[in-house]
Amino acid sequence: MDGIMRTILALSTALLISVPTHAALNLSGVSADDANSLLSSANSMMEAKDSPVVNDLVNDLSISPEQATTGVGALLSLAQSSLGSEQQSELSSLIPGMDSLTSSGLLSSIQDMDSVKSAFSSVGLDPSLISQFAPVVLDYLGSQGASSGLMDSLTSLWQ
Repeated sequence: MDGIMRTILALSTALLISVPTHAALNLSGVSADDANSLLSSANSMMEAKDSPVVNDLVNDLSISPEQATTGVGALLSLAQSSLGSEQQSELSSLIPGMDSLTSSGLLSSIQDMDSVKSAFSSVGLDPSLISQFAPVVLDYLGSQGASSGLMDSLTSLWQ
């Protein structure tokens, strides 16, 4: 899957700097803003794949880095939209690359567990895997010194 992300990144870069490539791919309707957004998403995905939580999930559940990134991002996006500012700040400080994990356009609209399930489905993950993702993320947060209040809030939120 690393090759796929590198290809997306290369194509995104080509779109930004090469009009002939843009035309050859028949993407003449793609605006500069959309091309920049694609490049930004590809860069974020590459950064997020280096997250320890993503690596744990890839190893524990035998899923792709992209699937793990989307699943973690969906759970963290729900947390960011549901927690108070103090717990949001604590969570952000505990997860390296938190912004990369939650910055996707798809993930920015997550407000409830149904939208988390939709995000899982969008990358070919059965939503029942949420019950396997949450403990891995919680274990990681615990190892990073998360407060009991944050752990309790996330445990309740991700049920």
